[in-house]
Amino acid sequence: MLDRGQSVATSLQNFFTFFCYFTPVLGALVADQYLGRYRTILLFSCIYMIGWLILTATSTPAGIAHGSGFPGYIVSLIVIGFGTGGIKGIVSTLCADQYRHTENYVKETESGELVLVDYDLSIQHLYNWFYWAINVGSLLGGVICPILELNVGFWAAYLLPTCIFALAIIVFICGGRFYYKPPPTNSVISSTYKIFRFAFKQAGRPENKEAKKESKYILDFAKRDSGLKNVAEWSSDNCNAATGWDDKFVDELKETMMACKIFIPLSIYWVCYNNLSNNLISQSGQMYRPDGLPNDIMNNFDPIALIIFIPITDMFFYPLLRKYKLNFRTQQRITVGFFLGALSMVYAAVVQHYIYVDPVYQETGVSAMSVFIQIPCYFLIAFSEIFASITSMEYAYTHAPKSMKSLVSALSLWPNCVAALISLAISPSAEDPNMVWVYTGVACGAFVCGILYYIVFRHYDAMDEETRLRKIANFQNSTENSNTGSNKQMSINEKS
Repeated sequence: MLDRGQSVATSLQNFFTFFCYFTPVLGALVADQYLGRYRTILLFSCIYMIGWLILTATSTPAGIAHGSGFPGYIVSLIVIGFGTGGIKGIVSTLCADQYRHTENYVKETESGELVLVDYDLSIQHLYNWFYWAINVGSLLGGVICPILELNVGFWAAYLLPTCIFALAIIVFICGGRFYYKPPPTNSVISSTYKIFRFAFKQAGRPENKEAKKESKYILDFAKRDSGLKNVAEWSSDNCNAATGWDDKFVDELKETMMACKIFIPLSIYWVCYNNLSNNLISQSGQMYRPDGLPNDIMNNFDPIALIIFIPITDMFFYPLLRKYKLNFRTQQRITVGFFLGALSMVYAAVVQHYIYVDPVYQETGVSAMSVFIQIPCYFLIAFSEIFASITSMEYAYTHAPKSMKSLVSALSLWPNCVAALISLAISPSAEDPNMVWVYTGVACGAFVCGILYYIVFRHYDAMDEETRLRKIANFQNSTENSNTGSNKQMSINEKS
């Protein structure tokens, strides 16, 4: 309707993605330090709602006629991006907070068997179904809105989600009394700054020169029990009060930094995914479609695949692997996600090649190839999300301390932000007849990055496995001690 062309549309979409994934850190800081997650979601939902109202109002025929269509579109992108960014890193965290166990615990089955309910597996199960619910909403909106846009207008396509979002806010408020709402904590940013400043100061002291060579982490110099000199003023009683942190917080900060490292290379994976909402839609516009089928409805095969295969993966595939003692670990799953994302781009490049060489396309601009040939590409992206996207969200929550869960979850979204910048940089070349090479380049980048990712981070799996086995050993010892003289059978089967 605005007649700005594919390049401008792709650039604006990439900017919107960038902004949506840049702002979650702000919402996370507000949630962790000031308002708590529940009230922060309410605050940014109101901003989100204002953006929807602007978008809907300026897309009406009257708004377009008065020249407010494009300016209103730009303003709504910023306001919606600010609103959705404010809640994006918090909603999944608040959802996971409702699982009240923070460690493994023992459960007695109906048969009298004692089993270990594994915390990490339970969070994995929760995030799988959280992602499933997101894609149910995505599918409903993704099918209905393009049809409304085609047959009624953009204003109708935007009015529907505006009304649904208003209803969602009402439901969230009404259900608030049932939620567990973690209170805000002290200023994480301030404490983190003090820790790093103190650690670098201690590491720079001449008397700590040898200790600096032996230490793997600079943060060790901020710990009271580090054995370093010139920290005699730290006593076991006033350590936290005097410095603003304790050794436990330093260890949590180290774990957080280790977890955040995996988010950096994930940016390349998300470049693959971003093609789903721009270039692949343009590709479907170059292919034969049945009458009345809008080209932007095709990317709904991604949520369709997720709705079908997330339950299969969660209820059958993962338990089957565990049954045969095959532990499909976190970094292995993310690496597989890289490879599946690369394979989806290879498929897109092959399809694009056959579009270009089709004589019908060369004459009319529309290939005789059916648009449904694209479906495997969307399915491959969906499978990659199950292994890469969901796993990274789960990893961010389970490896973040309580005081930083919103912040780390928000940081796990920053690869999408960086990916949007990369996509924005290559968007000028994302036009015919270059698209085969665009898809090929993204595929090669994801494949190479997947290999490097596993080489660099595979030891994280070994560290997690060591922690898991230690927890199981503790469970065995505590259960044996508590059931001495009992005839109950003990098992260390992991149940989620």
